[in-house]
Amino acid sequence: MLRKSALFCLLALTVPLQAAEIQGYLADWNCVKDIVKNGEEKTFQKRKSCSLQDNYQRPAYGLITDDKKFYRLDEAGNKHALELLPKSPKRDTLHVVVTGDVTGNLIKVTEMSLL
Repeated sequence: MLRKSALFCLLALTVPLQAAEIQGYLADWNCVKDIVKNGEEKTFQKRKSCSLQDNYQRPAYGLITDDKKFYRLDEAGNKHALELLPKSPKRDTLHVVVTGDVTGNLIKVTEMSLL
């Protein structure tokens, strides 16, 4: 019985949740934790490279929600971000809606659009 319970728990952790729609703004994945912890202004003062305004091309992006949760975008999400960022004059505050499957803090993006 204990083995079955442990196996069920392990399977539950590896199965992605159903498609979710999450709103937030895009950020460099390498800076997401600092932005959530210290805020944009302090992070950008200490690490100017975190700003997407002048150089928006990054290897990985994250999504930060209003309630300070953050998610890493998968490869498809990174491609969507690279399509939207050049079109925005305010790249550091580019708010989007992301649709996809969430597993832990990773979003397998199926769709992304501007808010």
